[in-house]
Amino acid sequence: MCLQTVIILVLGFHTCQLRALLVGSTYNRSIIEHSFTAFVGEHGRNYVIGSPEYELRMALFEARVAQVRLHNSNSQKRWVAATNHFADHTEEELARLHGWRGLHRSDNMQQRSARQNVLLSQSSSVLPEEKIWTDLPIIARESTDQGQCGSCWAVATATVLTAGAQIHGLSHNFSAQDILDCVPNPNHCGGSGGCDGSTVELAMNWIMEFGVKNMVESPYLGSDQTCASSAAKVVSALAAPQSLEDMTKVGFHGPISQQSIGLKLGLRGWEHLPENSYMPLLKAVAMTGPVAVSVSATNGWFMYWQGIFDTCSRDAEINHAVTLIGYGKDAESGDKYWLVKNSWGAAWGEQGNIRLLRSDSDEEHCGTDYNPKEGTGCNGGPPQVRVCGMCGILYDAVVPLFS
Repeated sequence: MCLQTVIILVLGFHTCQLRALLVGSTYNRSIIEHSFTAFVGEHGRNYVIGSPEYELRMALFEARVAQVRLHNSNSQKRWVAATNHFADHTEEELARLHGWRGLHRSDNMQQRSARQNVLLSQSSSVLPEEKIWTDLPIIARESTDQGQCGSCWAVATATVLTAGAQIHGLSHNFSAQDILDCVPNPNHCGGSGGCDGSTVELAMNWIMEFGVKNMVESPYLGSDQTCASSAAKVVSALAAPQSLEDMTKVGFHGPISQQSIGLKLGLRGWEHLPENSYMPLLKAVAMTGPVAVSVSATNGWFMYWQGIFDTCSRDAEINHAVTLIGYGKDAESGDKYWLVKNSWGAAWGEQGNIRLLRSDSDEEHCGTDYNPKEGTGCNGGPPQVRVCGMCGILYDAVVPLFS
């Protein structure tokens, strides 16, 4: 599919305007104004023509178009950019879509725990060259659009849990909204909870003990709501005997009480995979199912349309939770990739997904997150942490385990 067709699908522009705007040599104010008018109509924006906001949004749109043109002019690029529904967003509005900066652990918390590593104990002498879980109903359906709520952590948790249940023939699905509303975050890890951010680990611990409503009972609204669970349940969670370190250790995490609701839902536990380790993540996706991972959703993520994304810096700032749904090898280029399901709607990327460049080594793409404390609020966090894989995908991964 040619580039001009790409943007037509996204914005509904006229072919000739589009070609001049994004890939041609002509680039003038008139084309920008006509294109922005079409963008406003396509996406139902209510900006008043001539108002300061209208001028601001058009300036942002023009800057994003220029970024797309610059990226697409590189003949060696692995991926193609497009001006999508984020083209008029401010940097602050884009930052809200992250909503999770991960749980950056102190040196003691990063040590391998004594917990059993269930996945590592399983044989993996032969793994398939490609494994994609797009046949699962929760993965095949249109991607959730988290809107202006920093709920990526809740969406990723609900997606991997529902996928795991479907793999095992279980009927229960898991509500991202209920997770968003109910998971307590007393240590302000990844934010202050709800739409302001939290972590998959905290969500898994909560669900293991207290369960979660299904999508019919609690559909996604994209805003903070009152938790439907009893106040006593919330108090019990806050007073749980587990420490923050216990809740986030590498290894298997099972129920801590005989009254575990998670067990009744078929969930026997969850596993926090070893940090920055390639083979455990590959094995988890191949043998168990989709995995919740943390990434650095910067360096062009917002204008990604198709191809294999490879422009994350080695020094990646982890700031977003997504669902790893498979891995494979591009038939044309031969590049290996991770397939990731995002929560920015089906109009973004490859029908809501992104492919990240993959290498068969823990050390191939490693660097440092120099801002691990920003947005986390967790006590005892280190000033910097090591992150590996394209966009830091190997750093922090969680997989549910069903009976």
